[in-house]
Amino acid sequence: MNQKTIREDYLKLLHQFALDLLQRSTLDEIFWLIADRVIAQIGFEDCVIYLLEPNEGVLVQKAAHGPKNPMGRMIVNPIKIKVGQGIVGSVALNGRAERIADTRLEKRYLVDDDIRLSEMAVPIMLDGECIGVIDSEHSKLAFYTQQHEVLLTTIASMVATKISDAMRQEALATTIQELKQTQDDLAEKTKNLTTAKIAAEAANQAKSDFLATISHELRTPMNGVMGMSDLMFDTGLTAEQAEYMDVVKTSAESLLSIINQVLDFAKIEAEALAINCHFFKLDTLLERAVNGFRIQGQLAGLEVRYHVESDVPNELYGDSDRIQQVLVNLIGNAIKFTKQGFVELSVRQRERSNSKKIFLELEVKDTGIGLPENESDSLFEAFTQADMSSTRAYGGTGLGLAISKQLVELMGGEIWCLNNEPEGCSFLFTVGVGVWDEDSPGEPSNAAERPNRLQSAEENFEPTGRTNRLKILLAEDSLVNQKLMLAVLGKWGHDVIVAQNGAEAVEKWQQTPEEFDLILMDILMPELDGKQAARKIRELEKPGVARIPIIALTAQVLEGDRLACFDAGMDDYVGKPISYAILQDIIAKLC
Repeated sequence: MNQKTIREDYLKLLHQFALDLLQRSTLDEIFWLIADRVIAQIGFEDCVIYLLEPNEGVLVQKAAHGPKNPMGRMIVNPIKIKVGQGIVGSVALNGRAERIADTRLEKRYLVDDDIRLSEMAVPIMLDGECIGVIDSEHSKLAFYTQQHEVLLTTIASMVATKISDAMRQEALATTIQELKQTQDDLAEKTKNLTTAKIAAEAANQAKSDFLATISHELRTPMNGVMGMSDLMFDTGLTAEQAEYMDVVKTSAESLLSIINQVLDFAKIEAEALAINCHFFKLDTLLERAVNGFRIQGQLAGLEVRYHVESDVPNELYGDSDRIQQVLVNLIGNAIKFTKQGFVELSVRQRERSNSKKIFLELEVKDTGIGLPENESDSLFEAFTQADMSSTRAYGGTGLGLAISKQLVELMGGEIWCLNNEPEGCSFLFTVGVGVWDEDSPGEPSNAAERPNRLQSAEENFEPTGRTNRLKILLAEDSLVNQKLMLAVLGKWGHDVIVAQNGAEAVEKWQQTPEEFDLILMDILMPELDGKQAARKIRELEKPGVARIPIIALTAQVLEGDRLACFDAGMDDYVGKPISYAILQDIIAKLC
């Protein structure tokens, strides 16, 4: 075959290759087009197409024609050649085609199966960079000609851009697939998070329901125990009986304190505990915090006192109830662990950010047993005490300090403890408070003097001098609490009609609404609960007729419970165990 015919055949081959190349879009299709259509038609015995893995510096076999492709189009154990290694690696490194007439004389020749006497390799170049190599070997010496090199170089040039486009498409497809997988993963995580959120909300609701139930179930009998104890004191007891009843009442108050601590801790965990700021007088707050322990201290042979630095303002703005709660916890702990000496509360001004806000540092110092070495921080963890052994000498839930820490942090402060020399220890905390002055809105109130209606008190429930006799409808399903309220209200000079549940309360009120001056309404009752009964009464009240006052008497004492009572149309709220002084004041206010 003459050279002209060969050139014409090559041109036809290249023309057809170009047309076929336009129809190919993937790397696999391009590589096998080179191997099947071109190499086979040229008459080469074998050919391998390599693609450069730039990150690894390795040429990897992607397609082949001849003995290096024994499995058809399936490449098994692809050949890998490092850049710079052998003829193929040198071509990739230098970016120039090479023809080897006799491989026996070439040290770079790599023997991978039978020896072939000649080899030709051309680089696939794109923008001056080698991206692959087309390599062919033949059993004849000096088989490859200049025309072969031109032809193969032309083919390499034609496929370079196509290979680059295909690589970008594959990279894009991979990215899209990864993004889709990420999207699917995110969708799955979102689904799982949604499921977890629903489960968490259900768990929180279950916790809230449990708190409401356990609060009611514990406080209802506690109301009977403490109320009946107070009534017993007025029955002419002997000294011995009075002593026994005092133990009963003291034990009941201790149990109530534990119940309050557990509920407070649960509310903190559920993030349901709120800080309620108001104006208060510091000296009133401190008196209330310390006075409750003076008698206890005297019985234990301790002096309980407090001291305020002269530069500390007296009229402040903050949550006095929560500050007092922390102080009561710390002073109670100090007395418990101090056998002799004193317990002293000190208040000083730590820093003043501006004229309207200061940080107070409050310290409760004692002369007791001190703190265990290297365990101070753990004391503020829930259910933790310095001595957790079964033979420990001091009781308690281990919640007081944990609650105090949470309360202090809610008020923007910090709490810590330290040992003193030569004996005892100090618990200190800071709290940010506002300062009242002439420009402050309103007047400073004695908020710290007002009893908390969510807590019981030790007030005696003797009549306050009120002489009005009221007709009261009492809705209460507990027989113990019925007897207790009948005795208390009777002692105050009121007439009481009892309803066993909410439905009966609505019925009795509806029969003679003008007969009653007041309704005392328990909340958890069968048939119709207290809130439902209150709503029903408000619906049935006739326009122009005086609205009957309704007071909730309930063992449900969470903040949401109180608001729910007001939403149901009740006029006020008293938590159980009932503070009868508070109840008496509310009755006087409403009636």
